[in-house]
Amino acid sequence: MIGAGLYFLAGIVNLTSAFLFKDKVRIASKICLMPTLLLAYLLGSAPTNLLVVAAIVFSWVGDALLVKKDKRIFFMTGLAAFLIAHLWYIAAFMSLARGLNLAGLIVSGVIAIPLGLVILRLVDAKAPMKIPVTAYAVVIILMSLAALQLLLMRPGPAATAVFVGALVYIVSDSLMAYLLFHRQPKYFNVITMVPYIVAQGCIVLGLAAGPWS
Repeated sequence: MIGAGLYFLAGIVNLTSAFLFKDKVRIASKICLMPTLLLAYLLGSAPTNLLVVAAIVFSWVGDALLVKKDKRIFFMTGLAAFLIAHLWYIAAFMSLARGLNLAGLIVSGVIAIPLGLVILRLVDAKAPMKIPVTAYAVVIILMSLAALQLLLMRPGPAATAVFVGALVYIVSDSLMAYLLFHRQPKYFNVITMVPYIVAQGCIVLGLAAGPWS
C-alpha cells in the first residue's frame, strides 16, 4: 500500500505540475513514477518475478529518456527502452499464465491485426519513423495479447487489472504517437500522462496482487 500510495501521489503531482506548466516539478515527478511502482511491486508480490522488475526498470529508463523527446536521439532510445520493457512484460505474462489458450489466441489475433493497421493509419508517422513506430505497435499489441492469455489462463481480479492496463497502454501510446506526429495541444503532457499512469498502475499492481504461486 505504501508503494502504491507513493506512485499515485507522484502521478497526481505530475499531472498537476503539467497542468500548471511547472516543468521542473513535472519532470522530477515523472522520473519518480516507476521507482515508486517498483517499490509497490516488491512490497506486494510474493514471489517477486524478475521479468516484471526488468519491465519496470526499462520503463523507468524510457521515462527518463523521453523527458527530452524533442531530440531525436532521446526519442529513439526512449522508444527502444519501452519496446524492451514490453518484451519483458510479455515474457512475464506468459510465464505466469503457465499455458496457452489457443482459441483465445486465434480470436484475439484476428481482432488485433486490423486494430494495429487502424492505429498505424491514424498515427500516420512520417517516413523515417514508420519502421520503428510499426515495430513498437506490433510489440505493444503482442503485449496486450499476452495479457489476455494471462486472464484466460489465470482468471481473477489481478489478471483482469493487468489486461485492462494493457488495453489502456495501447490507448496511451497511440494517443501520444498521434499527438507527436500532429499538432500538439496545450495540455499535451496532461492528456498523454493520464492513461500512461493508469496503464502502468493497473499492470504492475495487478501483478503484485495476483496469487501466482
